[in-house]
Amino acid sequence: MLLLKNLPMSMRYLHKGKCLPLMLITLLIAKLYSTAVQSARGSAVLNGETKKCVRNPNKSSLLTHLPDYTYMDGRVTPFGANQRKRIIQQREIAKQIVTLSKEMDFAVERHQRNMAEAEETKQKLLAAKLKPKGHLLLQKK
Repeated sequence: MLLLKNLPMSMRYLHKGKCLPLMLITLLIAKLYSTAVQSARGSAVLNGETKKCVRNPNKSSLLTHLPDYTYMDGRVTPFGANQRKRIIQQREIAKQIVTLSKEMDFAVERHQRNMAEAEETKQKLLAAKLKPKGHLLLQKK
């Protein structure tokens, strides 16, 4: 084992009056560096004004969606590794959007029908109540 007395002062670290071994110092520095990198990485991913994540440029771009190569004679190039999976996923999302928009339209129409029916029943109830007769009827006109 290395004696701390033999190490130069730059390689020793005093903590509460005790010298820490070099390996422990390097572990502490590595721990500090990894937390600093994580916090810096976290702040770089977030947008300063909106506090939202920045858009990933590799998720959707021309390089992602277009084929890697083309044939000179005009043949269709096969899909890339994940391109077919992305196309199927986008079709499923489009189907789900259409379904949900139809459900929303149905819900809006149903709500309007229910409100109209409630208003109609309220008007029928008011019309069925007792009506003024005689001189009260003449005063209203």
